[in-house]
This record gives sequence, structure tokens and C-alpha cells, in this order.
Amino acid sequence: MVHHNPNPSSEETLEELKRVVTALPKMPKNIVDDTRHEKVLSYVSAFIALRDPVLLQTMLVQWSILDIFQACLALDQDYRVSCVALRLLGYLLEYDTAPQTANNSGDSNGIWQLLEARYPIILEFLIENTAGEEALSRYSCWFALERIVQYDDGARWLLNTGRCADMVSAALKDTSTYVLSASCRFLVAIIENRSIDAGRITAHDKLLDTLLESIALYKLIHTMMTDQESERNRVAGLEFLWMLADSRSDRGAEFLGQSQLFFSYMDLLMDDSRLVRSRALEILSTLLESTSNPLNVLGKDLTTTDSMELDKSDDQAKIESLQETSKIHQNMATAIRTDTIVVQGTGKLAQQLNQLEFQDTVQAQSCAKPSRGPAAARGGTLPKTVVLSALKALQSLATLFPRTVERSASLNVVLSVLFDQKLCSDQRVFKACLTTLPSVLKTKVQNGQLLDEQHFAEAMTVILKLLQRPATGSTSLKLILTAIVEFFTDDTLGKILAHEKAGLDLANGLGLKLYDMEWDVRDNVVEFIGALFQAGGPDHGVEWALKHDLLESIFQKLSDEEAYVRAASVHAFETVMRDSRGWKGMCSKNLDERLSVKLPSLIRDSEAFVRRAVLEAMICLVSERESGTILMINGTDLFVDAAFMSRLSLDDSDWEVRIRACEFIAAVWEHCLALDERADYRIRVSKRLKDSASEQDKNDSIQNLGPSSWWFYDIKGDQILVEATRDSSRMVRLTTVEILKKMKVSIDQRMGSVPPQNSFEPKGMKDGATVEHEHQDNNTKSEELEGSSNRLGKRPVAEDISNESTRTASAYGTSSTHPHAKFYAILKSLDFERLDATTSVEELYEEVLNIERVEDVVMAENENPNDGNNVLDCY
Repeated sequence: MVHHNPNPSSEETLEELKRVVTALPKMPKNIVDDTRHEKVLSYVSAFIALRDPVLLQTMLVQWSILDIFQACLALDQDYRVSCVALRLLGYLLEYDTAPQTANNSGDSNGIWQLLEARYPIILEFLIENTAGEEALSRYSCWFALERIVQYDDGARWLLNTGRCADMVSAALKDTSTYVLSASCRFLVAIIENRSIDAGRITAHDKLLDTLLESIALYKLIHTMMTDQESERNRVAGLEFLWMLADSRSDRGAEFLGQSQLFFSYMDLLMDDSRLVRSRALEILSTLLESTSNPLNVLGKDLTTTDSMELDKSDDQAKIESLQETSKIHQNMATAIRTDTIVVQGTGKLAQQLNQLEFQDTVQAQSCAKPSRGPAAARGGTLPKTVVLSALKALQSLATLFPRTVERSASLNVVLSVLFDQKLCSDQRVFKACLTTLPSVLKTKVQNGQLLDEQHFAEAMTVILKLLQRPATGSTSLKLILTAIVEFFTDDTLGKILAHEKAGLDLANGLGLKLYDMEWDVRDNVVEFIGALFQAGGPDHGVEWALKHDLLESIFQKLSDEEAYVRAASVHAFETVMRDSRGWKGMCSKNLDERLSVKLPSLIRDSEAFVRRAVLEAMICLVSERESGTILMINGTDLFVDAAFMSRLSLDDSDWEVRIRACEFIAAVWEHCLALDERADYRIRVSKRLKDSASEQDKNDSIQNLGPSSWWFYDIKGDQILVEATRDSSRMVRLTTVEILKKMKVSIDQRMGSVPPQNSFEPKGMKDGATVEHEHQDNNTKSEELEGSSNRLGKRPVAEDISNESTRTASAYGTSSTHPHAKFYAILKSLDFERLDATTSVEELYEEVLNIERVEDVVMAENENPNDGNNVLDCY
């Protein structure tokens, strides 16, 4: 079943939507496939999300949709139908076009106002079924309540029920993750709608105060987070923190600061459960990114004195803690220990950080074998897990507090981890190190100056040693190259690589990798060099690649024994050619001409993806650099050979190659037209002449030359493209038809000819692509099109174009002496409307799309037990 974009202005679509909505309470109970109900929900909610006030008013008044929802809540109703109705109610409340403050202005047309005034049964159902038997029912109730509580009157109604506290308490302990998430979003909605005016107390403020007092919400969440007997409870407590942190709002940050829930957060980062540690780290990262003053949230008891800078106290202490933790778990004798941490403050977090035994305690907890939980079998929290957490946190800190990270020993820590082969055997740790390394190094650049060149030299030494390791495979190499790109993006670091010895060492190291035994290693290096020339790429990277002749290196890889490397090399040159600096560098080394000499052999490659890459490079040469002359000179025997271009465009086994070949012919057409417009086209055309021809022959030929578009017609581009409209691939036909349309417009602009109303219409022109002529001239039959015609089981078009086009041109009133007259006649004779029909998916599958109506598919169930009723419930 396929749905088009919702269009409520269509009477047919609106009527179909009405039938689905009104039939909702009547959905059969014997439907086994639960996705039927989800399809109904998706279909109707898509219309509601349009926020069309006319449609919403029609649903409320004319269709009485709230009455329909109430009917879906009957005692004998299928609970799945009730759930669809409740979630649709939630969407109506979310996308209600009436202002949420309508109750203050006396407007009673809003959905909530109608619901409160006339449908108490629905509201009572919501309250009762938050503790229902089915998890989907509980979730659907909280889904609607989350939208209701965003209204002032909705919060007031919920407060007056006196049952909100018990509902929330039960939901936070629900066994279903979906119910837990929905209840957390409900709490966040209350917090986000609190009053920002301290002198104005709203229903949301009262409702939150009620929760804080009656169920001690702060304490409840804290108890869940610290419940060492239940991983599920710890995850549930963190879910609430995640929802609130992810809201990225001032109200959320204020609530977190007041709750002091982060005071015991350090323990969760060291939890035995990987799931808990991962979630805790995500929350911390989000908090650091989105909160203007994260210290107020992490521990409002942390204070600074007038004589102490913030970077030297609180933030520095946290960074040193993370560094110390990572170093302890490396168990390395050379680990660099920091001075004693001193944090000003008297609260719990400050006291914990100031304890002299803090690091030893962390070490003992991490290395000791736990007596419970999944970590017991592993023998404790793995060192690499702790290091991974510390590195990820350091990435955020390097962005938020660069001065603090610059003053710390962070770089030494990252480099020491990179040297530890046991730790970096885990690709996650290796990736985290190489992602963190550029961030830390950039903190050591101030005002365009590198504060300590020795640090950068040490980092490059490590990088080069990693490149030299025999065990460095393609995956590790890709991570290293990504870090190098980050170096180039920094102006200071990139300039060092471009001009100093470190850059030469790097070029030599990568040059050796181009001859690695593993083809994917060679492939990665070639792609890296080419990517430096992409639009928006680092300038210093381009400068470095040109200075160290890396284009020559990838040129050598055009002859690589592995097809993937050959294709990567061609793609790299295509990228280089599109960059003006890269193209200039190629021309200075004659790589443009040397590349064109290589292309004839590569275009015959046995692998289709190599042929595709070559054609894309050829298109780039012709279109981007207007260097078709290079192909005409160096590839004369191939790229001006009509038979070869025909086989490539019509008979290649790969349809993507055929598409690119047609696009290359289109590029030749545009290139030739551009030359026609220029005064020096005769000089360019003269380069086609054979070197063996005499000077007098050259002069005579130049005098008789026609437009430079001879190249397009010499390869019989006109005949090939027309024939390609009959290709077996729809995508080839689609591409070719679009090309021919553009060509017709182009010639229209040049000829300005309009056919007379009663003009002659050649026989057979309306069959989509062919021109059938009853008088065939076998002597003029185009040999290059025989293969494709035989393949398609049709006669070739090329054999008839030459004769028929002359008569057609005359019939259309077009001068037969115009260089494009014959081709123009054929283009005007093509039935583009029919050709479009053969390329349109909608046209090809129209019968399939229209055989079933929505309500027939999702609202009814066949009584035949073998006709859908036996679908497994899991689907």
C-alpha cells in the first residue's frame, strides 16, 4: 500500500480519510497483525500533523471525532483500537491550532476545552488506565497526558484529580521501557512549562511542588540511580536525567541544579554495568555541551575564591581526575601523576574530590572482582572501558575549556594510550584517542602560534610510528588519516605540515603505504590524497600534496593490480581536476595529457566500477576543464570512434556504465556548442588533423571545416542517444530522454524554427524512438548499432536517420544546410510524452497503486483463515 503526500484539499482524499476515522471503532477483533493498527495511526496522524485549521475543525465538528474516540474506549473494545484512539487524541492536542491560552480569553473551541467540558469519560479512562494491564495501553495514556499537561487548564485538572503523584511513582517503576520513557517525558513537560516569573505561581508550579512533596521526587530518582541491586532501576533513573538534559533548556538546567542529582554521579561513570556507564557518559556529554554553566548542575557546592581563577580550580580538578583515572587503569610505570587536588567548597562532591584516597578507591573499585552483576564474570570493570570514558569526556572538555586542557597533561595521556598496543587493540579506544588527539593539540595553538612545538613533534612521531607498524590495517589507517585531516584544517598545524620536515616524513610514510601488500590499505591512501582536493577541503593539505608530488604517486596506482585501487585513483584525479589548484598542478607535470593516454586502456577494464570512474573523469575533462582536445589527440583511435562509443553506450553489460556513456556524449555536445560560440574554434578543430598531413593539406582542410560539433556527429552521438531511448534499463531511458529534451531546447534557441500546423509527420515517428523508412539503404547501415538492435529485437534507428531526417527537416521548414538540421528534425519528431511514460514509475505501476483503497486494506479482515489472519503477532 502506497500513500501519497496528505492533501486535505482533495475531496476524494478527504472522503477516504473520513471513512478510515469513522470506521475505527468497528475494526475487527480477529486481526492478528498489530501493524494494521499502526498503519491506521500513521495514516491519520499524517493529516493531523499538517496543522490545517479547516481540517481540524471538520474533524471536530462535522465528523465528531471525539465521539468516535469515546466509542473506541468501550469495555468490550479491542485494546489496540483504544490505544490508536488515545494516541490520535494526543496528536490532536499537540497540533491544535487554537492557542493554549484560549481558556483565558473565553474561547471554548480548542480541543482541550471540548475534551474537559464534554468528555469526562475519556479523561477518566486516561487516569484509570495508566495502571492498565497492557503496556501499550499504559503508554498510550501517558502519551496523551504528556500533551494535556502542556495546557494550563490541563495541569490544573490533573492537579485536582489528586492522583498524579501515585501515577508518576508507579510509572517510573514500570516494567516497560516505553512506559518509563513516556512518563519521563510527561515530567519534563511539567518542568518545561513552569513559570519563569517568581511572583507568578501557575498550575505547573503547584503540580511539580505536589510531586516533590508527596512522592519526594528528588529522593525517588536518586534512590533509583543508586540502587545497586537493580540495574533496571539505575537505568530508569538515568532515563529521567537524559530526557531533562536533552531538553537543553534553562528550566531543565535549573531543575537539575536544585535537585543535586549529579552529586553522586561519579559513581555511575564507574558502574559495573556497561549500559549504565554508557548512558551516564552520554548525559554528562550532553550537559557539558548544552549548559552555559555546567558546574552549577554538577555540584552547586563548588565555589571559587576571589584569588583563584575558574580554570585553575574546578575545571582543572575535574580534568585531572579524569586523567588520573585513565592513567591508573593503564598500569604503566611511566604514568605522570598530578599534584594533590584541592577544590574549594564544603558539599558532598567537593569532599569526595578532596579525599587523598579518592584515586586509590577508584582503582580498587575498578580492579576488584564484583560479587554480583554481569561484570562479575569479567573480573571487574575493564581498564579500556575507563580509558574510553575518560577520552570521550576529554573531547568535550577540550571544546568547552581549551585553556584548561592546554595547561594540563592531557596530550601526554593520549599519546601514552596510543603507545599501549594492548589498550589500542580495541578499535573503540584507538578511535577515541585519534579523535581526541587533534582536539587537544588545537588547544595548544594561541593567536596563530604553537605554544610548544615539541608537543606537536611528539604527536607526529607517534603518528609516523603507527603508520610504520606492520599490524596497522586499513581500518586503523583510516582513523589515522582522519586525524591528519584534522591537523590540516588548523591553519597553524597545517602550515607546519606543509612547509616543515614533519610534512616530508608524513609524505614518505604514506608513499610506502601505497605499496602495501593489502589492497585496501593502498585504496585508503589514494582516497585520502584525492579527498584533500574536495571543495571546502584544507588549503594546507592541497599545498602539502602538490609540494611532495603525491599526484604522481596516485598516477602510478592507475596500473595497480587491484581494480578497486585503479578505480580509486581515477576518482582521485577527477576530484583533483575539479579543483583549480589541482588542475594547475596536473598541467605543470603534464599529468593531464598522461592521464588521457591511460584512459583508453582503463575504459576497457573488465570491472564495471572502473569503467564508471573513467567515464566520470572523461565527463569532468570535457565539462569542467573544456579539455576535450586532450581526448581527441591522445585517444583519437578510441574517443572519436563511433563503433566503440556505440558499444559503450548501448551494449555494455553494466547499465550504470551505459548511463555515464550517454552523459559523456551529452558533455561532448555541450563542449562542441561552446566551441561553436568562440572565434577560435577552427584552431581547436585543426588539432584533429593527422600529424602526417602536409601543411598545405592542413590549410585546405581548415578552410572547409564546419562547426566544431563535428566531434559529436563523428561519434554518431545523435544516433546513439536516440537508440538509447529503447534501452532495457528504465534508468538509462530516463537519463537519455532528459538529455534529448535539453538538446532540443538548445537547438531551438539557435534555430528559432517552429513547425507549421499541417506539417508532414514522418511515418513511425510516434512509436517512442524509431523512424521507420520503407526504403532502406543497406550500404549506409551503421555497423556500430547492430549489437544493441539485435539485443533488443528491433531494427536499428541509425540506418534510417540519415535519409529520413532530410525529408523531415524540409517538412518542418528547417534549412537543410544548417549543421544541426537533421538532428533537429529527429528531435522534433520524437514523441516525448510517450517516452516519459516508459520511464515513469508511477505510469508503469499505476494499476498496482490504484487497486486498493486505504480502508479496504487496513480496516477489514478477510474471514479466510489463510488470508492474513494467521500472521504472526511479532510482525
